[in-house]
Amino acid sequence: MNKVRIRPRYTFSIPLKKEDVLNKLREALKNMPSGLEGKFVKPLVVLSISEENRHFWSPELSLDIERKEKGTEIRCTLGPRSALWTMFAAFYGFAVLIGIAGLVLGLCQWWLELNPYGFWLVPISVILLASAYGIALTGQKLAYEQMLDLRNFIKSTLKKEHSTEQ
Repeated sequence: MNKVRIRPRYTFSIPLKKEDVLNKLREALKNMPSGLEGKFVKPLVVLSISEENRHFWSPELSLDIERKEKGTEIRCTLGPRSALWTMFAAFYGFAVLIGIAGLVLGLCQWWLELNPYGFWLVPISVILLASAYGIALTGQKLAYEQMLDLRNFIKSTLKKEHSTEQ
């Protein structure tokens, strides 16, 4: 997790049964350190920052736990809270829609030999997309310490030896 990525993911395997992993997580959630909270949302375990320490950019860690032949594989996704992620996805969709509409409008105007002012929406769309991406990276940098807290909690709870990590 050295480089900044949007919704970083990593995977690891541990030599425990899925039920044992879930029981360890349930026990750890009862004794959760201050500043963190968690819940089981089938089929995921979601860890987040507690309400008093949460800010706009605070992350969530989603754990997808799957049984494998030699233990359990845990896929982790570290990212913004669902509401914030949905807002960004909607904004990206809106910006792309503006770009496509501008391109279609500009082409139609050009083919009809009118002033193709619709093409101006395309660079505006690119600027909106780049701005959203930059804002997301800034937010991730602001939440970096909390991201490390969540990841370290999982490491210490499961006392895992990484078989594979991505």
